[in-house]
Amino acid sequence: MLKKTYAKVNALFEEENGYLPTRKMLDNHISTIQIRTLLEEGKIEKISHGNYWNLMSNKKKPKNYKMLEACMTNPKAIICALSSCYYHGLINEEPDRLYIATARTDRGGMRLNFPVSRHYFSVENFEEDMKIIKVAGKPVRIYGVDRSVCDCIRLEREIGEDTVKTIVENYKNYKRRNMRRLLAYADRMRFGRIVRERLGVE
Repeated sequence: MLKKTYAKVNALFEEENGYLPTRKMLDNHISTIQIRTLLEEGKIEKISHGNYWNLMSNKKKPKNYKMLEACMTNPKAIICALSSCYYHGLINEEPDRLYIATARTDRGGMRLNFPVSRHYFSVENFEEDMKIIKVAGKPVRIYGVDRSVCDCIRLEREIGEDTVKTIVENYKNYKRRNMRRLLAYADRMRFGRIVRERLGVE
């Protein structure tokens, strides 16, 4: 490929903070053959179907890039449970897998370059307490701290008792907590009694 083609592709990636969908490359007259060549030469990384990361700039991926790449792969997905608790500062160590919530009706693929723990929720409860944050200038859907704590308690068998205890203790000291909202959500999920036991509230 010509040097000016590499420069053009690099510039397109830089405009999008290092990430680029296939569609934008095709719209800018970068062919599928050229995209394949860039992959084979190690100039770009395929992060999921139709999305790429620029390796030509030698820049590090942004903080929380896994959350971003998951939401680029499935824009309807929401970061949940242990991963959202990590984002909210209730645990210090990033989980070994990314926790993702999708609606039960969503059967879209979530094939990524890192381990994922996917959890399905009813359509009625799926977007409750969902926030939108920005990572590298792009939207990421994530649950608020109250719902995240509740979901971690529900998933204690998977997450581990010690980790859930840490989350609960840190939540009790969390300035922006809303216990009423957490308990209302827990009751709707039919998990209120166990959540109250873990939190030590009536």
